[in-house]
This record gives sequence, C-alpha cells and structure tokens, in this order.
Amino acid sequence: MVDKQELEFLNSLDTKDQRIIKDKLNILQDNPYPGQDGDKEKLRTNEKRESYRLHIARSFTVIYTINPDKKIVYITHIMTIERAHRRYGRI
Repeated sequence: MVDKQELEFLNSLDTKDQRIIKDKLNILQDNPYPGQDGDKEKLRTNEKRESYRLHIARSFTVIYTINPDKKIVYITHIMTIERAHRRYGRI
C-alpha cells in the first residue's frame, strides 16, 4: 500500500525513475525486512511502530512500515535522498 501523497509524487517523476522505483519496491513483496537482498535498514524512532528505509539507485529513499499480521507493507514516504537527509538527518 502507498500513501496517496507519495503515490502522487511517484507519478510526477519521469518514466525512468518511476520504473526504477517500482521495480525496487517489488522486492518488499517477498522480504520487506533488512537483510542480504537490497539496501534496507530498520530506523531508530521513538514511535510505537517500527519503520524501515530503502535506498533506491542512490537517488531516492522510501520509508515504510510493516504489518506482519496482515502481511502488508505500507509506503509512508518516497523522496529524494537529499530531501531525506534534510528531513531525517543522515539515515
């Protein structure tokens, strides 16, 4: 699932960037947790639910949460790496 605003951002990108991001997001279907397959990392936050980030092609960052009971990955943010660094510091 993707947040509506983030979907609008994704759709505003050029076709090549959209394809790269969507292809990389597909790996979250099989394994959304950090490990060997992709640049995924658990974030240290003060919130109740755990958040994760995925770097894509050294250009974009995706922030997401996981509902293991329902087997749902929810994309909360899609942004450029520069914007992510400004917003969250070096993550």
